[in-house]
Amino acid sequence: MTKNKLKNVAMKLFSEKGYDGTALSEIAKEVGVKTPAIYAFFENKEDLFMTVFREAMESYNSFVQQLSDEQKVLGVKDSLHGILLRQYEFYQQNPEASLLVLRYVMFPPVFLKETIEGAFCHSDEKLTKVIEQFIVRGVEEGFIRNQSVELLIDAFLNLMDGLSMQYFYYTSKGIYERKLNHAFEMYWRGACS
Repeated sequence: MTKNKLKNVAMKLFSEKGYDGTALSEIAKEVGVKTPAIYAFFENKEDLFMTVFREAMESYNSFVQQLSDEQKVLGVKDSLHGILLRQYEFYQQNPEASLLVLRYVMFPPVFLKETIEGAFCHSDEKLTKVIEQFIVRGVEEGFIRNQSVELLIDAFLNLMDGLSMQYFYYTSKGIYERKLNHAFEMYWRGACS
């Protein structure tokens, strides 16, 4: 129980104040333990941070995989669009995890850059497999013209990344959805023309 509390508080503080702005003593105080208690579960601040970061990335991957499973009954266009649209739900349900991942993928502490890149690449591989199944299905069914699957996957993942930024700029779901719909329509036209 204490380990989970530590992780929850650490995620909140790391996402709000950053790695450098969060002291282990602050995390311990908010949990209601002394700082040395943290070392019963984590080697150091870096270990706690990376545990929280990896779990945030994994929660997003699990969410996308679940969406993928739900979207399989829809057509390819609706499936891909649905993944993007439901991404908003993840941000709403997991604001601290979303902010943590976005902050540190874009601006990792220098000494953690390689470790964070490794965690991101692992996540990217999982997302690539999820998106690939829809792209391949679209090509096989003739909805998407026969072209580089890698190109289409990379473009879609970049669209997802860009929409992540849009979420943090536009708190109105209506504005976010409008931007999502316009961007997806351009992606779909490029994939199908």
